[in-house]
Amino acid sequence: MRFGIITINHGRPAILHLWCASIKRLRKETGIDFPVVCVSESEDEQRCAEYGITHITADNSLGSEKWNLGVARLRELDIDFMVVTGSDDIFSTQTLVDLMTAMEQGYDMIGFHKVYIYCVEGRWQGQVRLVTTRTVLGVGKTLSKRVLEKVNWQPWTYATPRRWGMDAILSRNTNQYCQSRLIIDGVIVDCKTSQSLNKFSMFVHNRRSVNADRNIFMNILGEEERMILRTFAGSNLNDYFSAIRR
Repeated sequence: MRFGIITINHGRPAILHLWCASIKRLRKETGIDFPVVCVSESEDEQRCAEYGITHITADNSLGSEKWNLGVARLRELDIDFMVVTGSDDIFSTQTLVDLMTAMEQGYDMIGFHKVYIYCVEGRWQGQVRLVTTRTVLGVGKTLSKRVLEKVNWQPWTYATPRRWGMDAILSRNTNQYCQSRLIIDGVIVDCKTSQSLNKFSMFVHNRRSVNADRNIFMNILGEEERMILRTFAGSNLNDYFSAIRR
């Protein structure tokens, strides 16, 4: 069983650095050098190369086409499953291990109903919210090769290429081909910055979200990821990191 991870990015080099470091941790702790593809602007190419991540250069005008470009590259790598993630979404190692177990069982679609939201900078820096949904989230959604073949390895195809509604497009195009589904529990953390499309404040005021312990996030990170978090302007995490080491 061979799986690959796909993401796209735009204009957030520091968060992409954090995400790349998380991929390094996941590979090291699982012992698997799984392929990863990132589609973004040319300025991200060097960073991806440093972490052994395949980079495809594309501008941000057509988000759905960026995703499809990444899937086309994964097809060339002969994967059996595709794992979808944003370039600001950090997985715990155990979550990836649980995903791998579900892949081995042959499910067409594996997904999540909850995600943690972490504020990297600003007024709520260091705070975490938990969001639980009834629908399958886009982040962490894992699709089998059989489903991808049904959509000709172009799961984000839309009548007119779009920059928004990516989760809905993916679901609409693939749901009918998913003969078996599994929802699993896990820790995936969506890191919000001032450049995020949906700001952390949106989740502070969302009745579907609740406060969560930030240790849920910090405890899954490796030392390199923690060092990157410290680089954000106005960071108030140095005392925190010092305390948890004592």
